[in-house]
Amino acid sequence: MIITVLFVSILLIGCSISAPTSTATPFPPTPTSAPSPTPIPWNQVTFQTEDSVQIAATLYGTGEIAVILAHQGTYGADQTTWRQFAMTLAENGFTALTFDFRGVAQSGGTLDYTLLDKDVRAAVQYLHEQQYRQIVCAGASMGGTACLRVAIDDKPFIGLIILASTMAAGPSNNLKISTTEMDVLTLPKLFITAKQDSPVVVRDTTLMYDLSPEPKELLLLDGYQHGTRLFQTDVAEKLSGAMLDFLKALQSPTATLTGSGGGVIVFSSLRDNANLDMAVVVTQRAESNIYRSSADIIRDYFAAAVLDQ
Repeated sequence: MIITVLFVSILLIGCSISAPTSTATPFPPTPTSAPSPTPIPWNQVTFQTEDSVQIAATLYGTGEIAVILAHQGTYGADQTTWRQFAMTLAENGFTALTFDFRGVAQSGGTLDYTLLDKDVRAAVQYLHEQQYRQIVCAGASMGGTACLRVAIDDKPFIGLIILASTMAAGPSNNLKISTTEMDVLTLPKLFITAKQDSPVVVRDTTLMYDLSPEPKELLLLDGYQHGTRLFQTDVAEKLSGAMLDFLKALQSPTATLTGSGGGVIVFSSLRDNANLDMAVVVTQRAESNIYRSSADIIRDYFAAAVLDQ
Protein backbone atom coordinates (compact mmCIF):
# COMPACT_ATOMS: atom_id res chain seq x y z
CA MET A 1 0.00 0.00 0.00
CA ILE A 2 2.76 2.40 0.96
CA ILE A 3 4.63 1.55 -2.24
CA THR A 4 1.50 2.18 -4.35
CA VAL A 5 0.87 5.60 -2.78
CA LEU A 6 4.51 6.59 -3.31
CA PHE A 7 4.37 5.58 -6.97
CA VAL A 8 1.16 7.55 -7.56
CA SER A 9 2.70 10.63 -5.84
CA ILE A 10 5.79 10.49 -7.99
CA LEU A 11 3.60 10.13 -11.09
CA LEU A 12 1.49 13.16 -10.13
CA ILE A 13 4.58 15.25 -9.41
CA GLY A 14 6.04 14.31 -12.83
CA CYS A 15 2.82 15.26 -14.57
CA SER A 16 2.80 18.68 -12.90
CA ILE A 17 6.19 19.68 -14.37
CA SER A 18 5.52 22.19 -17.15
CA ALA A 19 6.98 21.58 -20.58
CA PRO A 20 9.38 24.33 -21.68
CA THR A 21 7.55 27.22 -23.32
CA SER A 22 8.66 27.81 -26.89
CA THR A 23 8.96 31.43 -28.02
CA ALA A 24 7.89 32.01 -31.64
CA THR A 25 10.58 33.63 -33.72
CA PRO A 26 9.06 36.56 -35.65
CA PHE A 27 9.44 36.56 -39.40
CA PRO A 28 11.81 39.22 -40.70
CA PRO A 29 9.96 42.22 -42.11
CA THR A 30 9.26 42.12 -45.79
CA PRO A 31 11.81 44.35 -47.46
CA THR A 32 10.32 47.46 -49.00
CA SER A 33 11.30 47.63 -52.64
CA ALA A 34 12.48 50.91 -54.06
CA PRO A 35 9.85 52.66 -56.12
CA SER A 36 10.05 51.75 -59.77
CA PRO A 37 11.19 54.52 -62.07
CA THR A 38 8.38 56.11 -64.00
CA PRO A 39 8.16 54.28 -67.30
CA ILE A 40 8.94 56.37 -70.34
CA PRO A 41 5.88 56.72 -72.54
CA TRP A 42 6.43 55.61 -76.11
CA ASN A 43 4.17 54.70 -78.98
CA GLN A 44 4.67 53.17 -82.38
CA VAL A 45 3.12 55.48 -84.95
CA THR A 46 2.91 55.86 -88.71
CA PHE A 47 2.55 58.84 -91.02
CA GLN A 48 2.50 59.40 -94.76
CA THR A 49 4.80 61.38 -96.98
CA GLU A 50 3.53 63.79 -99.59
CA ASP A 51 4.01 61.05 -102.22
CA SER A 52 1.92 58.58 -100.16
CA VAL A 53 4.66 56.41 -98.67
CA GLN A 54 3.87 55.09 -95.19
CA ILE A 55 6.64 55.74 -92.67
CA ALA A 56 7.03 53.67 -89.50
CA ALA A 57 8.07 55.69 -86.46
CA THR A 58 8.23 55.71 -82.67
CA LEU A 59 7.32 58.64 -80.43
CA TYR A 60 9.04 58.87 -77.03
CA GLY A 61 8.25 61.20 -74.14
CA THR A 62 6.00 64.22 -73.75
CA GLY A 63 8.33 67.22 -73.73
CA GLU A 64 7.56 70.60 -75.26
CA ILE A 65 10.52 70.42 -77.66
CA ALA A 66 10.39 67.54 -80.14
CA VAL A 67 13.59 66.11 -81.60
CA ILE A 68 13.47 64.24 -84.90
CA LEU A 69 16.18 61.54 -84.99
CA ALA A 70 17.02 60.57 -88.58
CA HIS A 71 19.13 57.42 -88.99
CA GLN A 72 22.17 56.80 -91.17
CA GLY A 73 22.40 54.55 -94.21
CA THR A 74 25.05 52.05 -93.15
CA TYR A 75 24.24 48.35 -93.33
CA GLY A 76 21.56 47.36 -90.83
CA ALA A 77 20.87 50.91 -89.65
CA ASP A 78 17.29 51.93 -88.96
CA GLN A 79 15.41 53.94 -86.35
CA THR A 80 16.50 51.59 -83.56
CA THR A 81 20.05 52.97 -83.76
CA TRP A 82 18.67 56.09 -82.06
CA ARG A 83 16.53 54.23 -79.48
CA GLN A 84 18.78 54.64 -76.44
CA PHE A 85 19.34 58.34 -77.05
CA ALA A 86 15.61 58.79 -77.67
CA MET A 87 14.99 57.30 -74.20
CA THR A 88 17.60 59.65 -72.74
CA LEU A 89 15.84 62.61 -74.33
CA ALA A 90 12.49 61.52 -72.91
CA GLU A 91 14.04 61.15 -69.45
CA ASN A 92 15.28 64.74 -69.73
CA GLY A 93 12.00 66.35 -70.67
CA PHE A 94 12.07 66.15 -74.47
CA THR A 95 9.91 64.37 -77.01
CA ALA A 96 11.85 62.24 -79.51
CA LEU A 97 10.63 60.91 -82.83
CA THR A 98 12.61 58.14 -84.53
CA PHE A 99 11.57 56.78 -87.91
CA ASP A 100 12.63 54.41 -90.67
CA PHE A 101 13.39 56.08 -93.98
CA ARG A 102 11.34 54.78 -96.90
CA GLY A 103 12.41 51.32 -98.00
CA VAL A 104 14.06 50.61 -94.62
CA ALA A 105 12.81 48.16 -91.97
CA GLN A 106 9.09 48.73 -91.32
CA SER A 107 8.51 51.66 -93.67
CA GLY A 108 6.95 51.28 -97.09
CA GLY A 109 8.33 52.25 -100.46
CA THR A 110 11.84 51.88 -101.83
CA LEU A 111 14.94 53.61 -100.51
CA ASP A 112 15.57 56.64 -102.72
CA TYR A 113 18.28 59.07 -101.65
CA THR A 114 16.78 61.86 -103.73
CA LEU A 115 13.62 61.68 -101.61
CA LEU A 116 15.09 61.47 -98.11
CA ASP A 117 14.03 65.03 -97.39
CA LYS A 118 10.39 64.11 -98.11
CA ASP A 119 10.51 61.63 -95.23
CA VAL A 120 11.88 64.29 -92.86
CA ARG A 121 9.20 66.73 -94.04
CA ALA A 122 6.57 64.10 -93.27
CA ALA A 123 8.00 63.76 -89.76
CA VAL A 124 7.75 67.53 -89.30
CA GLN A 125 4.16 67.50 -90.54
CA TYR A 126 3.27 64.66 -88.16
CA LEU A 127 4.69 66.59 -85.20
CA HIS A 128 2.77 69.70 -86.23
CA GLU A 129 -0.40 67.61 -86.27
CA GLN A 130 0.44 66.53 -82.70
CA GLN A 131 0.67 70.24 -81.77
CA TYR A 132 4.46 70.42 -81.49
CA ARG A 133 5.77 73.82 -82.54
CA GLN A 134 9.41 73.64 -81.40
CA ILE A 135 11.25 71.01 -83.43
CA VAL A 136 14.92 70.09 -83.66
CA CYS A 137 16.30 67.81 -86.37
CA ALA A 138 19.19 65.51 -85.45
CA GLY A 139 20.50 63.31 -88.23
CA ALA A 140 23.36 60.88 -88.70
CA SER A 141 25.13 60.61 -92.05
CA MET A 142 22.42 60.63 -94.77
CA GLY A 143 19.89 61.55 -92.05
CA GLY A 144 21.87 64.69 -91.29
CA THR A 145 22.02 65.64 -94.97
CA ALA A 146 18.23 65.25 -95.16
CA CYS A 147 17.81 67.43 -92.05
CA LEU A 148 20.00 70.11 -93.66
CA ARG A 149 17.99 70.02 -96.90
CA VAL A 150 14.72 70.58 -95.05
CA ALA A 151 16.24 73.23 -92.79
CA ILE A 152 17.49 75.20 -95.80
CA ASP A 153 14.30 74.87 -97.85
CA ASP A 154 11.57 75.08 -95.21
CA LYS A 155 13.17 76.49 -92.03
CA PRO A 156 10.91 74.51 -89.66
CA PHE A 157 13.51 73.86 -86.93
CA ILE A 158 14.80 75.73 -83.89
CA GLY A 159 18.07 73.74 -83.89
CA LEU A 160 20.13 71.24 -85.89
CA ILE A 161 22.43 68.39 -84.85
CA ILE A 162 24.49 67.01 -87.74
CA LEU A 163 26.38 63.81 -86.92
CA ALA A 164 28.98 62.59 -89.42
CA SER A 165 27.15 63.87 -92.49
CA THR A 166 28.36 64.88 -95.92
CA MET A 167 27.13 67.55 -98.29
CA ALA A 168 25.91 64.88 -100.72
CA ALA A 169 24.10 61.68 -99.70
CA GLY A 170 23.76 58.51 -101.73
CA PRO A 171 26.00 56.47 -104.02
CA SER A 172 25.59 59.02 -106.82
CA ASN A 173 25.50 62.11 -104.61
CA ASN A 174 21.74 62.04 -104.99
CA LEU A 175 20.79 64.54 -102.27
CA LYS A 176 23.04 67.59 -102.30
CA ILE A 177 23.75 70.68 -100.23
CA SER A 178 25.69 73.39 -102.03
CA THR A 179 28.35 75.50 -100.37
CA THR A 180 26.36 78.65 -101.13
CA GLU A 181 23.32 77.43 -99.19
CA MET A 182 24.91 77.06 -95.78
CA ASP A 183 24.79 80.77 -94.95
CA VAL A 184 20.98 80.70 -94.57
CA LEU A 185 21.27 78.40 -91.54
CA THR A 186 21.12 81.05 -88.83
CA LEU A 187 19.62 78.69 -86.25
CA PRO A 188 21.79 77.02 -83.54
CA LYS A 189 23.79 74.12 -84.99
CA LEU A 190 25.95 71.33 -83.59
CA PHE A 191 28.29 69.50 -85.98
CA ILE A 192 29.91 66.27 -84.75
CA THR A 193 32.18 63.63 -86.23
CA ALA A 194 34.89 61.20 -85.19
CA LYS A 195 38.37 62.42 -86.02
CA GLN A 196 39.24 59.20 -87.83
CA ASP A 197 35.96 58.77 -89.72
CA SER A 198 36.36 58.63 -93.51
CA PRO A 199 38.21 61.66 -94.91
CA VAL A 200 35.18 62.90 -96.84
CA VAL A 201 33.03 62.87 -93.68
CA VAL A 202 35.60 64.77 -91.63
CA ARG A 203 36.18 67.21 -94.49
CA ASP A 204 32.48 67.91 -95.11
CA THR A 205 31.57 68.16 -91.43
CA THR A 206 34.24 70.76 -90.79
CA LEU A 207 33.46 72.53 -94.08
CA MET A 208 29.77 72.83 -93.23
CA TYR A 209 30.74 74.19 -89.85
CA ASP A 210 33.08 76.74 -91.46
CA LEU A 211 30.49 77.84 -94.02
CA SER A 212 27.54 78.21 -91.69
CA PRO A 213 26.90 81.37 -89.65
CA GLU A 214 26.70 81.66 -85.88
CA PRO A 215 25.59 80.17 -83.57
CA LYS A 216 27.41 76.91 -84.21
CA GLU A 217 29.43 74.21 -82.46
CA LEU A 218 31.94 71.70 -83.77
CA LEU A 219 32.80 68.59 -81.75
CA LEU A 220 35.55 66.26 -83.00
CA LEU A 221 35.58 62.99 -81.07
CA ASP A 222 38.32 60.40 -80.77
CA GLY A 223 37.74 57.26 -82.80
CA TYR A 224 36.85 56.09 -86.28
CA GLN A 225 33.30 54.74 -85.96
CA HIS A 226 30.68 56.38 -88.13
CA GLY A 227 27.65 58.27 -86.87
CA THR A 228 25.47 56.52 -84.30
CA ARG A 229 27.98 53.66 -84.11
CA LEU A 230 29.87 56.01 -81.79
CA PHE A 231 27.23 55.16 -79.17
CA GLN A 232 28.92 51.74 -78.94
CA THR A 233 32.37 53.17 -78.17
CA ASP A 234 34.25 54.82 -75.32
CA VAL A 235 33.05 58.27 -76.41
CA ALA A 236 29.36 57.37 -76.06
CA GLU A 237 28.87 59.46 -72.91
CA LYS A 238 30.66 62.42 -74.42
CA LEU A 239 28.57 62.22 -77.58
CA SER A 240 25.28 61.84 -75.75
CA GLY A 241 26.17 64.54 -73.25
CA ALA A 242 27.20 67.06 -75.92
CA MET A 243 23.92 66.65 -77.78
CA LEU A 244 21.92 66.82 -74.56
CA ASP A 245 23.74 69.99 -73.46
CA PHE A 246 23.01 71.59 -76.81
CA LEU A 247 19.32 70.70 -76.59
CA LYS A 248 18.98 71.86 -72.99
CA ALA A 249 20.32 75.25 -74.04
CA LEU A 250 17.36 75.47 -76.42
CA GLN A 251 14.82 74.72 -73.70
CA SER A 252 14.92 78.06 -71.89
CA PRO A 253 16.76 80.75 -73.85
CA THR A 254 17.16 84.08 -72.04
CA ALA A 255 16.11 87.10 -74.06
CA THR A 256 18.11 89.64 -72.08
CA LEU A 257 21.56 89.23 -73.60
CA THR A 258 22.93 91.07 -76.57
CA GLY A 259 24.09 89.34 -79.74
CA SER A 260 27.60 87.89 -79.92
CA GLY A 261 28.59 90.27 -82.69
CA GLY A 262 30.25 88.02 -85.22
CA GLY A 263 33.56 86.24 -85.35
CA VAL A 264 34.52 82.65 -85.91
CA ILE A 265 33.41 80.32 -83.12
CA VAL A 266 35.63 77.33 -82.45
CA PHE A 267 34.09 74.88 -79.98
CA SER A 268 36.62 72.96 -77.97
CA SER A 269 36.09 69.36 -76.95
CA LEU A 270 37.44 70.10 -73.46
CA ARG A 271 34.79 68.02 -71.72
CA ASP A 272 35.50 66.01 -68.60
CA ASN A 273 34.20 62.66 -69.80
CA ALA A 274 30.69 62.33 -68.36
CA ASN A 275 30.79 65.82 -66.83
CA LEU A 276 29.86 67.86 -69.85
CA ASP A 277 29.30 71.12 -68.00
CA MET A 278 32.90 72.04 -68.79
CA ALA A 279 32.19 72.67 -72.48
CA VAL A 280 34.20 75.65 -73.65
CA VAL A 281 33.51 77.92 -76.53
CA VAL A 282 36.15 80.21 -77.93
CA THR A 283 34.93 83.25 -79.79
CA GLN A 284 37.84 84.55 -81.77
CA ARG A 285 37.73 88.23 -82.62
CA ALA A 286 40.32 90.57 -84.00
CA GLU A 287 40.85 92.31 -80.68
CA SER A 288 40.54 89.44 -78.19
CA ASN A 289 39.66 85.85 -77.42
CA ILE A 290 36.57 85.50 -75.27
CA TYR A 291 35.69 82.20 -73.59
CA ARG A 292 31.97 81.60 -73.32
CA SER A 293 29.65 78.65 -72.77
CA SER A 294 27.72 77.06 -75.60
CA ALA A 295 24.50 77.92 -73.77
CA ASP A 296 25.48 81.61 -73.83
CA ILE A 297 26.03 81.49 -77.58
CA ILE A 298 22.60 79.96 -78.16
CA ARG A 299 20.91 82.38 -75.77
CA ASP A 300 22.56 85.26 -77.58
CA TYR A 301 21.05 83.99 -80.79
CA PHE A 302 17.54 84.03 -79.36
CA ALA A 303 18.11 87.40 -77.73
CA ALA A 304 19.18 88.91 -81.04
CA ALA A 305 16.12 87.39 -82.72
CA VAL A 306 13.82 88.96 -80.12
CA LEU A 307 15.52 92.34 -80.32
CA ASP A 308 15.21 92.31 -84.12
CA GLN A 309 11.46 91.84 -84.01
